[in-house]
Amino acid sequence: MSQRREDFIPSLYTRITARVLNLQERDLPRLLAGSGLDPAILMPGDNTLISAQSQMVIIDNARALYGKPGFGLVAGSQLTPNTFGPIGYLALSSPTLMRAMMALRDFLPLRISFTHLEIADVENYLCCRLKITVPVSEENRIHLTECFALVVKAVADAVTGEALPDLKFTFSYPAPSYAEKYHEALRAEVSFDAETDAFWIPSQFAQYANVSSDTQSYQRARDLCEEILQSAPRKHLTLADRLRQLMLSQPAATVSEDMLARAMFTSKRTIARRLAAEGTSYRQVRDSTLAELAARHLQETTLSTEAIAAILGYNDVANFRRACRRWFGMPPSEVRALPSDPLVTSDLRLRASSEH
Repeated sequence: MSQRREDFIPSLYTRITARVLNLQERDLPRLLAGSGLDPAILMPGDNTLISAQSQMVIIDNARALYGKPGFGLVAGSQLTPNTFGPIGYLALSSPTLMRAMMALRDFLPLRISFTHLEIADVENYLCCRLKITVPVSEENRIHLTECFALVVKAVADAVTGEALPDLKFTFSYPAPSYAEKYHEALRAEVSFDAETDAFWIPSQFAQYANVSSDTQSYQRARDLCEEILQSAPRKHLTLADRLRQLMLSQPAATVSEDMLARAMFTSKRTIARRLAAEGTSYRQVRDSTLAELAARHLQETTLSTEAIAAILGYNDVANFRRACRRWFGMPPSEVRALPSDPLVTSDLRLRASSEH
């Protein structure tokens, strides 16, 4: 019988697991042993859908490689809202905490399709229950529940801008040997042997307003990156393609050579050698990607120069202005004044490329 579509999960989460374990390229087959998957799925830009059954094998392998209890809390700490792509952005841009939880409820199954979030009002609390819809071992159920707890807590903290009082988590399994780490990781009341696995938000905080400002412009910026990501080929990606996609998944200027090497589970020297074999370099790919994003933001949005600099990952707007002069031979204000036309944007990209 063929695997149902709803029993799949993107390879991104296995990629994060490999990074948490600090695996090198030669170690990747150990993580995937018994899953029937090729290590190529762990490269940036890969969107392979992994069956739930294979994912459970990978989680078993990951726990064995970690060699200590509590790996779910460690892995879950790396699952920031941004990990979930557009779903995470939707939650972060929601007007209230309640709406953010509803965004996870409505769209999380599209990302991790064998998990579902149920929301109900229970005795002055907003109760967010996790349901796993495929058979899993008790160890893997605990692992997934730990990850879920940290994800919803991260969303709540990001939306409210602070750790709200009187939040609590309940877990249906007995307290593990490392139970004290739950309190450290979640910074909330925690209880075990409960009736359900759930995150409990006091009702008075359900309508807590999102502290993020200018969310419409922020969402437009993220949509732009998603648009560019969707236009990139998904098979037979070069290393330059993978670096470009990595830069489009987060503030581009923050992607360092060290970060790329970690993402590829290898060394900077190996990255440089492979890029050279493709006739390019880290700096060339980085600058061409930043230049394209800068040109499109300046010409297709009304964001201020300061906001665009921040979105691209520049801590100092003066550095962004200098970069524009280097790429385009003109300051951001003059780039913005040019006609908004695909041919003009293409010409700007060519200028940035010829700078190298």
